Amino acid sequence: MRVSVFSPSHHPRYLDACFDSLAAQSFEDWEWLVLLNGKASAWSPPRPDPRVRVERATERGKGVGAIKRDACSRLSGDLFVELDHDDLLLPDALEEIVQAFDANPGASLVFSDFGQINEDGSPNDARFDVHNGWVYTDANVDGTTYLRCHALAATPHNVGYIWYAPNHVRAFRRTSFDAAGGYDPARTILDDQDLMSRLYLQGEFVHVPKLLYLQRMHRRNTQMDPKINAEIQETTVELYVEWIERLALAWAGRQGLECIALTTPTSLEIPDVDPRFRTVEINPDAPVIDVADNAVGVIKAVDVLQRLPDRAAFLNDCHRALTHAGLLLTDTPSTDGRGAFQDPSHVAFYNENSFMYLTQARLRPTIPALKARFQVSHVLTYYPSPVHEEIDVPYVKGNLLAIKDGPRQGGPLLC
Repeated sequence: MRVSVFSPSHHPRYLDACFDSLAAQSFEDWEWLVLLNGKASAWSPPRPDPRVRVERATERGKGVGAIKRDACSRLSGDLFVELDHDDLLLPDALEEIVQAFDANPGASLVFSDFGQINEDGSPNDARFDVHNGWVYTDANVDGTTYLRCHALAATPHNVGYIWYAPNHVRAFRRTSFDAAGGYDPARTILDDQDLMSRLYLQGEFVHVPKLLYLQRMHRRNTQMDPKINAEIQETTVELYVEWIERLALAWAGRQGLECIALTTPTSLEIPDVDPRFRTVEINPDAPVIDVADNAVGVIKAVDVLQRLPDRAAFLNDCHRALTHAGLLLTDTPSTDGRGAFQDPSHVAFYNENSFMYLTQARLRPTIPALKARFQVSHVLTYYPSPVHEEIDVPYVKGNLLAIKDGPRQGGPLLC
């Protein structure tokens, strides 16, 4: 199994260090493509190596998605590994990647734990907020101690947000990459989140619980630019909304879990329900889902919450049915418009703030019967269509994560 490493580069200042990290790999059947783009000056490796190619991007001025797509079109290996032009691979990285793919034939992507280094290559001790699920330990590599960040599990919620998505190293099969359609050439940011979402539909993501990648932190990192960072934050949420249901369905299918679409006797017909959902009608006065404990990966509840007088009973049973990290996806007319009150069948009322009472421990006394432990995955007020906007019927989308015993989910655990 041959490994193709690719590094688009608009400035070769750190490429010598990249080369040294590749030359030190215990696995030797690799190629490295350095694709110079923009105004990048010429570069050649500090010593000859037939496995290294330095080429120019064919189209100047294109975004990062187009450049990475160009790079991948020139690779010959079975596995693709992205190495940012200012980062480093640890010596056993490629060997661990190959072993992980060999051991997991259904894997589309392999990812690892990671660390950070300063501009001069020294260990960087900055941390993400540990209250959002991040765990750190020390890792000694050839006499140097790095702060190892343990990547979060590849659940739909964690993959759905690039904030929590499996971090470097990221390696994917050529066949999965091709089936997913490769990098989107129109993307100028978040090309990785977009590609990972499509790869997640192709196969499982496998975690190598070792420090394999060092990310260099310096003032030229993309996320250091306030304007670009603001766009990244906003677009991250947009991509989450676009993909989360499909991510959850793919994950549930691989885990052998059911996918349930709920309805009530007075619910309107839900349009375009994915056929992987099994439709289940529940009794509003006794909202019990006829399914075994921990057997469900995703529950879809459109125009349901407002018809259930006992929200605690409903949420408790959803939590019983869902597995750890399973998702309850709800869409409900919001009290911020007319829709919540205009329908006589509505007996319960919601807006964005309502979900605080369902997840935050300090507010739990307001619903004494609520025993379910849920974490907010996403809350948004929106108009489902132009007609809804015209008649002032906004909906609140509330996605909740079932929290049981299992891997930590990104974001503040409020229960």
